[in-house]
Amino acid sequence: MLNMACSKTEENVPLTTPTAEITVDKLVRKASLVNQNIPFQIINEVGEDVTSLATFYVNGEPVDGSSFSSDAIGNFDVYGVYMQDGVEITTNTETFSVIIPKQKIVVEDYTGTWCGFCPRVSGALYSLQEETDDITIVAIHETANSFPDPMHFDQVQLLKDAYGVEGFPAARINRSVNWQQPHANSDVTSIAGVDTNLAIALNSELTDNELLVQVNVVYAEGSVLGDKLVVYLLENEIIYDQVNYYNQDTTSEFYNMGDPIPDFEHNEVLRNSLSGVLGDPIPVTEALNEYVTSFTINIPSDYNTEKLSVVAMVVDQDNTAKNSQHASINVDKAYE
Repeated sequence: MLNMACSKTEENVPLTTPTAEITVDKLVRKASLVNQNIPFQIINEVGEDVTSLATFYVNGEPVDGSSFSSDAIGNFDVYGVYMQDGVEITTNTETFSVIIPKQKIVVEDYTGTWCGFCPRVSGALYSLQEETDDITIVAIHETANSFPDPMHFDQVQLLKDAYGVEGFPAARINRSVNWQQPHANSDVTSIAGVDTNLAIALNSELTDNELLVQVNVVYAEGSVLGDKLVVYLLENEIIYDQVNYYNQDTTSEFYNMGDPIPDFEHNEVLRNSLSGVLGDPIPVTEALNEYVTSFTINIPSDYNTEKLSVVAMVVDQDNTAKNSQHASINVDKAYE
């Protein structure tokens, strides 16, 4: 006869594996290109990288290793599960996207507070912003001897020489194409948001008065010789009087607003160039690999840090913009 009995030790063995949950920052890149490798990473609460211990699930299905790619666009969910000290730990679920990049058109406004015809471009830009999000605007100010502009950009002459800018106002599409009066929205919207093979992501962090900016660039088909990265710091909502030659023009939106217009709001004002003003060379980068670089700048005390943003653009060897991205500081902006 067999004598069946449970030991005291056996009685204390749990019937199920203990479980726990953990919230992981930056489990996955927010957006990636079609067929781009998408790495997953788990840093636990004590700062240890436990990625190699984990099984990752994308849309509920386990994947091999700690990365994923997709040959189709779409939104995906990922989480990781790993064992540590006998406990099964599950991460939060993060959503990420696989995309075809869209082109954000750069529109630049060469302007000055002394320039009486300049309000018309400001008005055109406002109208354009109402119609599309696929644009990046930069307002480049130059001072005048008779009417100093407090937003004067010290390197404006380099840009004027490079792009043949003479009289103000001057508006440019993708840096090199003249946006002629009457500055029709369709000149820009007809090419904004179209599929392209290049994407830019931005992330920045302000600590005290030091701003750190990281820029990621990825090409679907590899970089092109001569391409450069341009990174600018902009400021919004600067209030300053604006000379207005349309004050007596009943057909103008600026009619009867004063000359000068008091307390005019100036936006997307170019404050500093973090890169070379015409860009820094992008090294040879293979298809679907990221080029990552960073910049640091000390923010002058007269800038309003709550109104600052960063613009990044990739330009070709002829200084024409190929794509762009922009974001307020302290914002992590993914590939789009």
